[in-house]
Amino acid sequence: MEERDFGVLLLTHGELAKGYESALKLALNMEESQLDILCLKAGEGLDEFGDRIEAVLDEKYRDECVVILLDLPGGTPANIALRFMSESRKLIAGINLVIALEVMIEKLNHTLWKDLNLDRIVEDGKNSIVYYNRLVKEGLL
Repeated sequence: MEERDFGVLLLTHGELAKGYESALKLALNMEESQLDILCLKAGEGLDEFGDRIEAVLDEKYRDECVVILLDLPGGTPANIALRFMSESRKLIAGINLVIALEVMIEKLNHTLWKDLNLDRIVEDGKNSIVYYNRLVKEGLL
């Protein structure tokens, strides 16, 4: 399993996953989606959403590695996804577009699972947050 490519599954509240998918397709010039998305619908039951996650994991990633990107730590999608975490299923919650882009770039470059550095990608995502007003006030911009 360590010598394989990996998949990407994006789980979010509402239609946010569709927005990420659209942005990734534009930024990476992808004609077709290279990731799977699931959106938690308003009023959807926890068991129903969990069943949909399980169905995608069983159908597409039964014997594959997958990075599961989540919008909000402690949110419903993240809490439900935790039950599916394993050595072949890595979860990152609190993502931003930088994290999603870097994960997708690694996927498109066929980075092997064993070589995927999610710690670096998460740090890059954290470091990408810029409060411009403070920088201007401090004369740094």
